[in-house]
Amino acid sequence: MPADKKFRLQLLESRKAQASDRKRDRVARAKPETSARAVLRSLKETAGAEDILERVPDFGELALWQEIAYFSVCGKSGSARWLDIWDADHFDGFTDMQRCVNDCRAWFSADGFATWGSAETKTGRVNCYFNAPAAANYVCNARLQSYPATARAVVECLIDNSSFGPLSWSGTIDQPHPCTLSAGGHHFRIRQVSGSFFFLSLTVYRV
Repeated sequence: MPADKKFRLQLLESRKAQASDRKRDRVARAKPETSARAVLRSLKETAGAEDILERVPDFGELALWQEIAYFSVCGKSGSARWLDIWDADHFDGFTDMQRCVNDCRAWFSADGFATWGSAETKTGRVNCYFNAPAAANYVCNARLQSYPATARAVVECLIDNSSFGPLSWSGTIDQPHPCTLSAGGHHFRIRQVSGSFFFLSLTVYRV
């Protein structure tokens, strides 16, 4: 079918060749997987942990932790149902679609790529929908990597529609989010606020 009548052909000119240099910082390799022991250590090192561990001591008992769901770009397991990735960025030769699958991570850019057509919107989002097998306490661990590794990124994490507040970091982080959930389906959401980052994985533990 022909184009809508409102669209008219135009003969445009571009008389200045565009530079093709695509300089970028090296991306450090990072495994998507982590361990419950590393997540518990991170939980204990996070501000506010003492109050939570005093209220619910079970969060501090590694023997009680049971992995029930896992999400990454290249696979899901357990009660992980849906992984939705919105406004991710694919920069050819760096984070093109095939490379993201090979490296098991999704990239959300920030500033510095307008020359290549980026709108620099910082609207990346990740939605991990999983089934909680019982009403209980859970830990949702977001494994993220800032880019460049020395730069800071900020995201907001939520369980369903309840926010854990802004999370700021640099490098690779395991950030646990303790929560009490009813049995059934729940969303863990990650929303880009500022800075560039990779989503590596989300692991959900029942405690």
